[in-house]
Amino acid sequence: MNTFIPDLVIEVTGICNRACIGCYAPNVVSNEDALSLYAKRPELFLTEDSLTSALNELERTPYLTSIRGGEPSIHPHISSLLMAASMQSNHVMLETHGRWLLPKNVVKYKELIRTIRNNNIIVKISFDKMHGMKKEELQQITDFLGWNEIDYRIAITESSLTDFIQTRSLCSWIAEEKIIFQQKAKTEHELVKPMIGTINIRGELKRTVTHKFLQEDTLGEATA
Repeated sequence: MNTFIPDLVIEVTGICNRACIGCYAPNVVSNEDALSLYAKRPELFLTEDSLTSALNELERTPYLTSIRGGEPSIHPHISSLLMAASMQSNHVMLETHGRWLLPKNVVKYKELIRTIRNNNIIVKISFDKMHGMKKEELQQITDFLGWNEIDYRIAITESSLTDFIQTRSLCSWIAEEKIIFQQKAKTEHELVKPMIGTINIRGELKRTVTHKFLQEDTLGEATA
């Protein structure tokens, strides 16, 4: 089984359009249009200037940088942030729930998909009980990524090895080297700790990822 410990995490937004039970991130949950949210709640989005400034202050170049949120695809300038991170990292991984990669949605995200392909970004998609993606949806997404020669990883976050094996069996067409097993965190001490730290949405470098376990903050409606 493969594990996942990035050198650097970049939190690009605090907004997500899903409300997954058990999520550790302190998301503002909304299905509102991304540009409207950006205008309404700019403090919940990392700016390119803040990211560039923070990256320039790093003492060393990250081998693996993870881009996450919230849901990164919601950020209206995610392509620019990915390119900025790619310029100062050996490898960049985009962590996402992946629904925007379904056939019915990809046209809207053609710029982001082009950026991912041109900059060799690895797409890391969550597939487990918590995130609730259907097997058929994952098949469509991995087929699309394969056709477009985009590298990807499937992250399975479960409470036990038994649960992991059960979920893993649902996506047997995916090669073992593309599967990541993540133990579901129950406390902040169990969260992945990046080697360099985390650049949060304010452009500040912290030692651990932003988290919550009992906090609720909703804005509009979302899909569980």
